[in-house]
Amino acid sequence: QDRFEDMYHRLFETQAEWGEAQESRADLFRGFAEELGLDMAAYDAAVADPSTAERVESDFQEGRALGVSSTPTFFVDGEIAELQEWDDLENAIQAAVNGGR
Repeated sequence: QDRFEDMYHRLFETQAEWGEAQESRADLFRGFAEELGLDMAAYDAAVADPSTAERVESDFQEGRALGVSSTPTFFVDGEIAELQEWDDLENAIQAAVNGGR
């Protein structure tokens, strides 16, 4: 519905509210979709489609297989970058560009 970026930002802004929840927050997410003016029939159909859950589960399993344990996780040159500060990311990228030097 061409609102991916808007929804992404809304989810990121509110992650502290729902990120650790053990129960479904589908009602909250549906509310975000309504606020953004999405076609709710299309939204509901996509949420109910079994292929949506399959894709989420596939992405989750792929992340686990790659060693992702939290977000954000950054990969540089195929390896998880161990970062303490933002400068560490720039340094890791620069090292990869320079062949590990």
